[in-house]
Amino acid sequence: MSSSLHAGVKVWTVGELDDPAMLPRLARTELAAWLGADHQALDDLRLIASELVTNALQHAAAQWVRLSLAPEAGFWRLTVTDPGRNGLVPRPRVPADADESGRGLRLVHELTAGLWGTYQDRSGERVVWALLPR
Repeated sequence: MSSSLHAGVKVWTVGELDDPAMLPRLARTELAAWLGADHQALDDLRLIASELVTNALQHAAAQWVRLSLAPEAGFWRLTVTDPGRNGLVPRPRVPADADESGRGLRLVHELTAGLWGTYQDRSGERVVWALLPR
């Protein structure tokens, strides 16, 4: 089967999870189910998804998170969407050496060669997208 046929959408309601901290792991598992465990882009896509889902939980206090993956002109388009109610725009930052967090979006930037971004859709939902070569 051609990898261009793989795509998926999954929505999690955070309140229905026993532990919201398991959401990044669930996203990684979902991607493996969509692509297959031996897909060449899986590790990078899992890392990107994990970072974006974690940001939605930590910084947006999202009640739900939607993960989607679709082929697009030689790339995989991975998106993580949340309600976007706090109005914050995700931006990479430069953490101090001793900081235990703050490196996720820089990592996404490196893995995607800068092909990522964010916007609010018409309904106010925040969409963070990343493109990774197929």
